[in-house]
Amino acid sequence: MGCGMAVDANRVIAGGVLVFVEPETFKKFLELKEKPLVIVGETGGFKKVKLTMTTYDGALIITRGEVELPETAIVVTAKELSVGK
Repeated sequence: MGCGMAVDANRVIAGGVLVFVEPETFKKFLELKEKPLVIVGETGGFKKVKLTMTTYDGALIITRGEVELPETAIVVTAKELSVGK
């Protein structure tokens, strides 16, 4: 990744606001930060869904599918995602 930091987590649970947006709106959130942190992966379960996520002022911004990311983005690829409980 080039940021000099490696993170290994089996499970992360966080409380906060989840905001689901369309891919076009998601790109606008990415433009608000110089080096946005982006998490990409698939939800588990019967029907897998690709998700792309970033944070903004304490909220988790989520869109379905893959989004073209800026070159400056710090990308974390999750083996499996769970949004909710």
